[in-house]
Amino acid sequence: MNDENTAPGLVAGLDEAGRGPVLGPMAVAIVATDDEEALRKLGVRDSKQLSPRRRGELAAAIRQSCECAVELIEPETIDRFVAEGGLNRLEERAFARLIAQLAPTVAFVDSPELDGEKVGARISGRLPPGLECQVIAITKADQKIPAASAASILAKEAREEAMVRLRAELGECGSGYPSDERTITFLKVYRREHNEWPPGTRKSWKTLERLERQEPRVTLDDFGTDNE
Repeated sequence: MNDENTAPGLVAGLDEAGRGPVLGPMAVAIVATDDEEALRKLGVRDSKQLSPRRRGELAAAIRQSCECAVELIEPETIDRFVAEGGLNRLEERAFARLIAQLAPTVAFVDSPELDGEKVGARISGRLPPGLECQVIAITKADQKIPAASAASILAKEAREEAMVRLRAELGECGSGYPSDERTITFLKVYRREHNEWPPGTRKSWKTLERLERQEPRVTLDDFGTDNE
């Protein structure tokens, strides 16, 4: 418990968005506040429970009233960690960087694993020496902790904004999720026309292996040696 003459410090929440898509970056966010009740009054909740319009409104309010930071993790980095250590370790490193940036007193992390104690310990072990922050990793933190709910909103907004930029570059490519038929159709057509996967693709995803089995790779031999 805090002494009555001691400032309560910042309580932070951290979450990610875009862990599963085959296209586009993953976003991680931190929101820190000394007034969690204000976040409750805003009506923050898990971003998956919000309409895009309401999510955008809340994101703007969160940015105005809290300390925030967002990091985009590009597909190339994601692919490297999938090969070397897995997405959970990538998330933990990103969370540690964001905690170091805002230096809250307590940080609630939406844990990617059931054993939140181990996740919290690994994140704490990556914090700079001298930074005293209690890291608490729990599953579904975005549904339980207002600051984590707010972080889920900012992460989702950042991910969606990145996809808007990617669609401006590539054309309609859907949401980027393997369950989105627009994304799958786009990948098939792009691969067929360009003989490679488009920019922004997570090449370590098994989705691509399945598509390659369905779509034979085009070679120069398929076009013949003349125009007859």
